[in-house]
Amino acid sequence: MIRMYPKAAVLTAHHPFGGTEMMAQSLAFALNANGYDAQIFNINDATLQSLPAFLQNPDLRLVMTTGTMPLAVTVNQRPLWEAIGPQVQFLPYLIDAWPYDPVRVGPFREYLQAWPTMANLHLASLEGHDARLIGAHHMPTGAYPAPWRRGPKANPGRVMIWASANKELAVTRIFDDFEQTLRENNPWGFDPGRVRTVAEALRDTSTVHGLSAIAQAIGAPLAEVAQPQFLQALCALDSCLKRYRRVKVVRALRGMPLDIYGENWAQYVGDDKEVRVLTPNPNHNHAFSYLCQEYAGLVNFDPNFGDGTNERAVSALAMGVPIANNHNLSTDGLAGVYPYDFNDASIRAAAASLLSHTDPVPTPVGNTWEHLVGGLLRRIAS
Repeated sequence: MIRMYPKAAVLTAHHPFGGTEMMAQSLAFALNANGYDAQIFNINDATLQSLPAFLQNPDLRLVMTTGTMPLAVTVNQRPLWEAIGPQVQFLPYLIDAWPYDPVRVGPFREYLQAWPTMANLHLASLEGHDARLIGAHHMPTGAYPAPWRRGPKANPGRVMIWASANKELAVTRIFDDFEQTLRENNPWGFDPGRVRTVAEALRDTSTVHGLSAIAQAIGAPLAEVAQPQFLQALCALDSCLKRYRRVKVVRALRGMPLDIYGENWAQYVGDDKEVRVLTPNPNHNHAFSYLCQEYAGLVNFDPNFGDGTNERAVSALAMGVPIANNHNLSTDGLAGVYPYDFNDASIRAAAASLLSHTDPVPTPVGNTWEHLVGGLLRRIAS
């Protein structure tokens, strides 16, 4: 018998600024638009209590997760992916760069062991290079729209950044410089001279994807560098690269009319009168799509993604707001996007282009959650 409107579960976890909850809601709506009857379960609230019964529903056909934290849930002392029947497709969605999840989340390491052995287990990543490295599906993040602004912009002569500094995911100590970070995280046993050489290469690299940049700096193939014994050190180096590039962008924009919504920037901005560090009200990720409409444009960075950008980039474009974004295969070439390299002149030129931008910015039709999830569902069914 054909199952009409098959059931789907979207598992998420609490995020301090509502990020994962927003994603779960968008995934559920997208699944509904693609013919499923989706229900959201948050592992940090009372909805989790009804999950075991839902997993036994004979019409259940799909389970998706936002990130890997929901993989810690067990049902009758069994992992989630073993508590469902073979007719149910199980699909964790990686929303951080590789390899943070296998280092930080033990149940995900168990999932990676089971993944090749069960035909109904899948994996998707928002970053294309990472997806190809680990053999996962690639699904970039979709846009989070908001009601369109009415009336004139509040800050038409300013650009904005939405990000925090020093919020990296590494599980070991990292520093503002590559040498010290590599000395503290050196499973390769590099001598001091090699440490300096690798650090210099990371400072000067034009390769955006973090793991690819690290592999090139080390001088080894990416697949060889991304081995289990090196993953913790790679997290540290990737986090150091993210911090270095974020700080580089903000420092390059000193003296320009810039508002930064985020934390820990004062130490890098100084007393620049043109730069304001602000807190959104409410301090929630959904506020972004409202706020970005009040500015000339968004200066965005995905300092370790090279094929698949964060939700800020596509959300701004969906609201008709131009962006300056580091080179990324997902946004390069789109109308309203000014790509930049990680050097001061390129960063400032891209931001200046936002301040002078006057053309309408068309919404990229491929950046809706409905479209992206539909494509992913077709790929796992093939």
